[in-house]
Amino acid sequence: MWKITNPDAEAVLYDELAQKSLARYFAATQNKKTAKFLIAKRLPARFDPNDTLETLWKKHEKSTEDFHKIEQELDTGKEPNELPKPGKSYFDLKIEIANRIIRQCHFCSRTCGVNRLTGELGYCKCGDSLTVSNIFAHVGEEPELVPSGTIFTLGCTIRCRHCQNWAISQWMEPGTECKPKDMAR
Repeated sequence: MWKITNPDAEAVLYDELAQKSLARYFAATQNKKTAKFLIAKRLPARFDPNDTLETLWKKHEKSTEDFHKIEQELDTGKEPNELPKPGKSYFDLKIEIANRIIRQCHFCSRTCGVNRLTGELGYCKCGDSLTVSNIFAHVGEEPELVPSGTIFTLGCTIRCRHCQNWAISQWMEPGTECKPKDMAR
């Protein structure tokens, strides 16, 4: 159906520039390469819940180097299921870092410092869950990514006067609360 409603969505599949700039994306959608999040789940990461955030970032930097090596191995034919499932993964390390940031929120330049995990709301009015305005197949601007799964979440700290999504970004419309695990599913 999307090929009929948006010819650019099909044409981009054969566009040399799009194929070059989005090579991994196209390969993953065709099961020719492993999606990066699946690789991250198979890469072991050693960290302790008592590690400082600075220590976690250093371990993340090292794990990122390891990630790229494993990604290259997988890209040359090794199967991701050949890698043992670790107790703690690079993906888990990323989650731990995100949770640390949320405990004293500094995701944006406002650095409001609230503990979003306890239900406090930041300057953006976001807490420990997502509030979703819309989820839909987007057939908009970027033909390389059309159609794409689009999720509009409420909350933004920038408050641009020209924002085309002002009603969403400034909580002027209702949304549906969604926990991160539900959103991932």
